[in-house]
Amino acid sequence: MPLKILATADLHLGKKSSAVPTDAEESSTRHTWKRMVEWAINHDVDVVVMAGDLIDQDNRYFEAIGPLQDGFDRLSKKGTAVYLVAGNHDFSVLAEIIRNKEYENIHLLGANGSWEKKTHRGERGTVQFAGWSFPNKYVREDPLATFDRLELDPNMPTIGILHSEADNPESKYGPVDRGNLRSAGPDAWILGHIHKPTPLDKEAPVETPFIAYPGTPHALNSGEPGVHGPLLLEIDGKEKIRVNRVPLSPVRYESVKATVQPSDDETTLRDSLTTVLREKAHELLTELEGVSFLVFDIELTGNNPDASKMDHWAEQAVEKYSQELETGTTVLIRKVVNHVEPAVEDMEALARNTSPTGKLAKTILAIEQGQTTPFLERLMEKWEMQRQRINRSGTYTPLDDKNRLAEPGEEQAREYILQECHRMLNHLINQQQQEQ
Repeated sequence: MPLKILATADLHLGKKSSAVPTDAEESSTRHTWKRMVEWAINHDVDVVVMAGDLIDQDNRYFEAIGPLQDGFDRLSKKGTAVYLVAGNHDFSVLAEIIRNKEYENIHLLGANGSWEKKTHRGERGTVQFAGWSFPNKYVREDPLATFDRLELDPNMPTIGILHSEADNPESKYGPVDRGNLRSAGPDAWILGHIHKPTPLDKEAPVETPFIAYPGTPHALNSGEPGVHGPLLLEIDGKEKIRVNRVPLSPVRYESVKATVQPSDDETTLRDSLTTVLREKAHELLTELEGVSFLVFDIELTGNNPDASKMDHWAEQAVEKYSQELETGTTVLIRKVVNHVEPAVEDMEALARNTSPTGKLAKTILAIEQGQTTPFLERLMEKWEMQRQRINRSGTYTPLDDKNRLAEPGEEQAREYILQECHRMLNHLINQQQQEQ
């Protein structure tokens, strides 16, 4: 029988999922940690691998120490080994928690930023682990620069464990190059830091070296859509690795589009949203076992003379919508983005008008046709000035890179301006109609 390894990272004990009831046990990452431990015990897993950021921050110490040690205790009684490294969030506190109890089965590798190897010998095989832990919150040097100091047994299956940001040489979180990972020697790399899981081919043997971010086992926000859970690696000698994902997150985020018709009012919009959510949820039904909350972001598109009222109607849906599926999953709405355009019969004719509505229509056409106008150029300049002012603000300084929003480029700026022009045009048209 192959050796079974359950691999994860970025558990962030102490955090909760956004847009779900905060008093629900399933909202907390400790809930998924308990599920992982139970799954490992019930499925006779030999080794649990954890690639850093088990704890969210040092100030989560007291929230994390109990659940983490309870899990370690249960795994210890079962005889399941744990090999782990520290990330940028838990570089100091993780070692402290482990030191509070003397665990024979818990192995923190690579303390102080020095590579370390350990060999696991079990009834179903032998494998060596190579790990490196963050010595500080920020590391701008490539951890692989000193990897060659390890003397690995080339005949033994090897798993590398590393919390790092791949393919971003400017990163301050241990930047590495995937090409260097492939040539370093291990047959598989389990990486931490990126919360979005690496996609997998279902039930397919993997090419070695296998390199993956397991992602957060517990989905925390809408930026982490889809299935979340640890990876199960089954190893039967070098180059014989099978990998599958074990879906354990009780929260799942998805997005869906709903098309608004010109004749829609608040009632028909509500019916349309309900239908779209029900259809999408039923598409996912076979994947929702064990999922307590399915949270949607909805994008509204289409044309409607009451486009400006969509925001108010959508607020009602966000606040009040809650539907339980036959799986026991509760469907919620996190956000509705209104991209509905005003129902203008002839935008080109309106654009020839010198009024404010004409100027807005001309700007809309320019953006949609990939062109520009002096007015649009001025808007773009103001957009860039505001972007730079916000980025220089100290408000966002405490955020690390992976929690920051990507800086918007010209395409995103034009999309935002387009949305606001539609909104303003709709408002002006409705105002004119009311005055007539």
